[in-house]
Amino acid sequence: MSIDEANRATCMPADPNKAGDMRERLIDHWFPCTTVDAAVGTPVGSGRSEKAIFPWFASRPIAQARAAVLTTLLPNDDGLREFVEAAVRTGSSEAFDRLADRIADNYPGRTPVVIDIFSGRGIIPLEAARVGVTAVGTDLSPVATLAGRLLADWAIRDWSTEPALPFTSSQPATFDLSSADRLVADARLLHEEIGRRTRAVLSAHYPADANGRQPWGYLWTVSIPCDQCRRRFPLIGSFVLRHPYRRTQDEGQSMRLVLNGDAWRVEVIAGPTDAQPTYSSAGKKGKSARCPFCNHVHTLETVKAKGFAEQYLDEPLVAADFATDDGDTKKTFRVLRQDERDAAVSARPELLPKAGQLSAVPDEVIPPGNVHTVQASGYGYTNYGDLMCSRQTLLFGTLAQQIRVCHEEMLAADISADYAHALAAFAAATLVRGLRYATRGAMLRPHGKPDGSAQNRVQVGDIFRNEAGLSFQFDFFETGIGQGPGTWAGLTETGMSPLAAHLRGRRGRPARLRRENAMALPFRDGTVDAIVTDPPYYDMIEYSDASDFFYVWLRRALVDAQPDLFAETIGTEIAPDLQNKDDEIIVRRVFNGGVRHDREFYERSLSRAFHEARRVLRSDGHLVVVFGHSDPDAWLRLLGALHDAGFVVTSAWPSRTETSNTGVASIKVTVTIGCRVATSQRPVATAAQVDREVATAVKAAVKQWDADGLALTDQLMAAYGPAMEVYGRYSSVLLPNGEQASLDRYLTLARSSVRDATALKLDQLPLETFDAPTRFAVFWQRLYGRTDVPKGEARFLAQADNLRLEDMRGALLTESRSGFKLRLDPPDSFSDRSSTFEIARVVAKAWEEGGTEAVAAVLAKADRQANDAHLWAVVAEIVRQLPASDPVAKALTAVQRNAGTIGTMIQYAAVAAEKEADAQAQMVLPFEEELS
Repeated sequence: MSIDEANRATCMPADPNKAGDMRERLIDHWFPCTTVDAAVGTPVGSGRSEKAIFPWFASRPIAQARAAVLTTLLPNDDGLREFVEAAVRTGSSEAFDRLADRIADNYPGRTPVVIDIFSGRGIIPLEAARVGVTAVGTDLSPVATLAGRLLADWAIRDWSTEPALPFTSSQPATFDLSSADRLVADARLLHEEIGRRTRAVLSAHYPADANGRQPWGYLWTVSIPCDQCRRRFPLIGSFVLRHPYRRTQDEGQSMRLVLNGDAWRVEVIAGPTDAQPTYSSAGKKGKSARCPFCNHVHTLETVKAKGFAEQYLDEPLVAADFATDDGDTKKTFRVLRQDERDAAVSARPELLPKAGQLSAVPDEVIPPGNVHTVQASGYGYTNYGDLMCSRQTLLFGTLAQQIRVCHEEMLAADISADYAHALAAFAAATLVRGLRYATRGAMLRPHGKPDGSAQNRVQVGDIFRNEAGLSFQFDFFETGIGQGPGTWAGLTETGMSPLAAHLRGRRGRPARLRRENAMALPFRDGTVDAIVTDPPYYDMIEYSDASDFFYVWLRRALVDAQPDLFAETIGTEIAPDLQNKDDEIIVRRVFNGGVRHDREFYERSLSRAFHEARRVLRSDGHLVVVFGHSDPDAWLRLLGALHDAGFVVTSAWPSRTETSNTGVASIKVTVTIGCRVATSQRPVATAAQVDREVATAVKAAVKQWDADGLALTDQLMAAYGPAMEVYGRYSSVLLPNGEQASLDRYLTLARSSVRDATALKLDQLPLETFDAPTRFAVFWQRLYGRTDVPKGEARFLAQADNLRLEDMRGALLTESRSGFKLRLDPPDSFSDRSSTFEIARVVAKAWEEGGTEAVAAVLAKADRQANDAHLWAVVAEIVRQLPASDPVAKALTAVQRNAGTIGTMIQYAAVAAEKEADAQAQMVLPFEEELS
């Protein structure tokens, strides 16, 4: 049997009735990519309601998870495609029913088991539960496990037979419960009770005005002593409170700093201000603090040192109210009354009762060297309780206490333990949502413009300005105990609607969510039908570090309600009271003791997890991995781990799952990768054969991706799938010297095949006829334009043309901290050996300096003829990729228009250059004769 015949035999569909055969699934042949792309921007497909219930990181849209689960469980039947698309696009009950029935028929006599071994907030288990299978989600993080239980377990159960809660509403419900689920109604009632009790306990700490109104919130800052004049001054980054808005004749509001002897205070004024911040950027060296008394400037290092020396002092600045006019929701600011100022600084959170054996205020130490994730730790705030001012800490400690007390009262009222646990957890989820708008990273965000031309809304900023870490700043906002965004009452209002919307899609059976290690799964061999998972994204997010802030507060709220997650010490010697990080499968940016989470650790650990997946899968089971990352090295590690664990990629389907940049974890395209366990009869192939097959497969895929409008950068990522499909067909791929061809050879080939298949429109010239640096530069410009490109991506792009990145530095690329950028300015020198792309850049500069004659002289020196098709093709390509206003585009456009004249002048320039060379030779000759 030839290699080709063996390959075809390996890929033939197996008999579905034969025990132990690997039956083909729908995902092996089709995935609703276009439908997913369209659905991610809709309420049904985005998962916005699900995301609003509990915050988690790098959450993919629900449409992709739904499509992945359905196509993994369904057989390869074209007749099912329209129902899958309807379920993904609209959440159609009819489509779900039809598909659930077909899934049940496909597994006669038993219920299939689907597991997500990196379940995160539980979206994949939720979608598996909706079609009636046994869905299980495991995650190392207790916080993620809780999020999954909220979404895919408790929200799916029927609580209609539970006794009434032992609470009564003290105010008219502002949320329409006429059609709401029992869970929503009771969650609403519990939230009201917790809010009422908290307000009663803390009313003295948040004084009301004469009419009984309480501020929406308070703006604070930190003061430090000046090194020169010794007077204490505030660190204020902005004096703007509310921008003006001409349409409503709103002048806006600002603060003004008033100095009086050795003291300072702020005033609130109407309109904008020209006051300069006392804490602001100072160029490349970061921010600095300027003393308003003596103008002495303190460096950022000095400011940080004062924090570690405990010289910071929290200072309340102004109160934020709502306008008093009926129906007016405009937020206004005013100076604090003395009783408000006294109450703000007198809070004593340490007097709160303990939460079991835990202190009421989180005293867990922030791991050293963690400033990139918890930025405040770089300013002397060393434990999680320090991340808030005392009154904020008192508020959250009181909320946690009231959640525990209400949980005890529900149990005493014969509410089932499961229901009491669930309701307490939903209240704790609201506390976590509140944490996102608290701490020293919650900034006041006045929208609008100083000239009043834009609407002037005012909000509190999320402490997660990206998904990778908690932000920090000295002037921060504290929400109060009344009404308004970020308050308990406000969070209740914004939380019940998404919960009700989520429950309207309830169907199937509850999923089971467990805290487990993916490298040691608690399941028997060969018992799982499918594993659908979204593994950690390499070095994007340090999930446990970023969520430890949630964890320390959840421990205090749910120590009794969720003891398996929060009652025990689960960390390591480095951080015993925090979440387990030693077994977290990520690449960690900073090594601060314990396990070194480098790239090798990531690949090794992911391989162990996939080995476990292979162990628990049935012989006909499927593994489906959803993954996205801009760094090719992340893909090399992931695909290497899959290959090492004995899986064969059977399909790869790209989806545009993000529509905007949301921070470091933003991925515009993720790829759903279908895998099966590799058979033992795979043939051996030569590298030359596999090279041809990979190139053919990728180029065929590019045609479809072009039709679907997939961007070039996204095609590079998606190309790994077809390459791995081919590579995995063989037990060995041998080089001519007998050695095994490496995986990265085919990832590089996949990328170069995308480039070769892409219509670069270079006058229809074969791409291989251009010099390698020009191919590299033209493709780079098509992909990235003038933006910075990470070094890892740049390295892989160079490898596609067998180039060394070091050789491209200077000639084609400029390097900075953020990566590499393509040069369009002329190189320092050029010759007849320079690349076509370099000559095109020299031509642009020559036109600016001397017009047609200068361009002709350049081309003559570079030995380029007037009919050099490659040069004119590159010139046209550069013009196409640049905006018309770009100076290089203007110059090259002019060169194109004058090509005929330039062509004629090249001959004259060449003759002139030859005469000049002869003249110089004649001048040198007598001197040489004299020497001889």
